[in-house]
Amino acid sequence: MVSEEIRMIAEQYDIDLSKIKGSGVNGEVTLEDLEKYIREHFFPKVREERKVFGIRKVIADRLSKSYREAVHVTLNMETEMDNLIQMRKKLTEKLGEKPSYTVLMLKCIAKAIREFIEINATMEKEKIVIYDNVNINVAVDSPIGLITPVIRNVDKKNLKELLKDYADIVERAKKGSLKEKDFVGGTFTITNLGMFGVDSFTPIINPPQIAILGLNRITQKPVIKNGETKVASVMVLSLTFDHRAIDGAPAARFLERVKYYLEHPEKVFEVE
Repeated sequence: MVSEEIRMIAEQYDIDLSKIKGSGVNGEVTLEDLEKYIREHFFPKVREERKVFGIRKVIADRLSKSYREAVHVTLNMETEMDNLIQMRKKLTEKLGEKPSYTVLMLKCIAKAIREFIEINATMEKEKIVIYDNVNINVAVDSPIGLITPVIRNVDKKNLKELLKDYADIVERAKKGSLKEKDFVGGTFTITNLGMFGVDSFTPIINPPQIAILGLNRITQKPVIKNGETKVASVMVLSLTFDHRAIDGAPAARFLERVKYYLEHPEKVFEVE
């Protein structure tokens, strides 16, 4: 005879106990038998289990630390990209290769960071450290997921140097050959999900940094300027910052400056 506990559990799952082969005395259905039946019939079948280790574990630990400690605030701002698209065409002719939008935006962002250097910082415990070097971590897809190797002194490098550095970290990320030195010393992070059709998202700060900028897809939409409607290529910038380290107003001004340089790329790039 089965216990009242087993009957109550079986009732919650509409289980006919006579259909379960019992392992108890005289074939009696035990609690273990019932739990096994429930796992087999009501829970998803496990395809595989993967242990979290190595870089993936480091990423998981850092993201957990970020959400536990940082006070995340995200600002979204729309920017027109038509001028940058045209600049890309001119730079393609000059360089003989088509530069990625990520690298072009990286250069614009670095210039804005230099002018709003307080966002180029880390925070640990009760100390904010503002850095002179603009070392930007760039989120890159890899066989183990999204990782963030660093490109150093972005604001001081010319476009050719940045293209070379970016191509190098992307290639080594895909091969799984990045080293510890590729992940240390970053002061700001960008992550680009535009290639996946994402319009906006909430990036998670890469601790101990205090800010991360999300880049989204470029899409066409009607905009009104000077009373006239025109079709423009637009993108949303998603800036997440740690409100413990920086207030909303300076963060918004920094985002406005990024927008300015994306809309006025002639202030960043030289084309003969």
